[in-house]
Amino acid sequence: MDVEIGTGVYLALLVVCVALAMLTVVSHAIALAIIRRRLSWRIRGKNYSDHLFREAVIISSTVLSLSAAHMFEICIWATAYVALGAIPDPHDALYYSISTYTTVGADGVSIAKSFRAIAGFESLIGPMMVAWSTAFLVEFVVRMRGPNAT
Repeated sequence: MDVEIGTGVYLALLVVCVALAMLTVVSHAIALAIIRRRLSWRIRGKNYSDHLFREAVIISSTVLSLSAAHMFEICIWATAYVALGAIPDPHDALYYSISTYTTVGADGVSIAKSFRAIAGFESLIGPMMVAWSTAFLVEFVVRMRGPNAT
């Protein structure tokens, strides 16, 4: 569905972009708080530098938890694409959102012209969330290995 682009439509798209970005950031912050609480309890007072398998299991579960948070955020954008009529098929919307969030670029799925700004905004927000997750993961790996680990 393509609509005629006018000033009111641009303003509405800007509001949608900001709302989706805020929802993404808030959901990511909540997910990180939950993961942080769980991890802090798990590693408190322990040093895993000599326990390679345990460290690998904790890191793997953390990466999976972070991936689940990203998938939830991707679903937020995909749902918006379908709800707005930008991409009518939910499967295509999910694929498009994954590709846009990760900045890979969707192949074979296109978005209605009037909604391209939303996709551009998603490709701006997605890498920021991934970078935030990466910083979070590095922080906990360092804490898990202890202050004197190399």
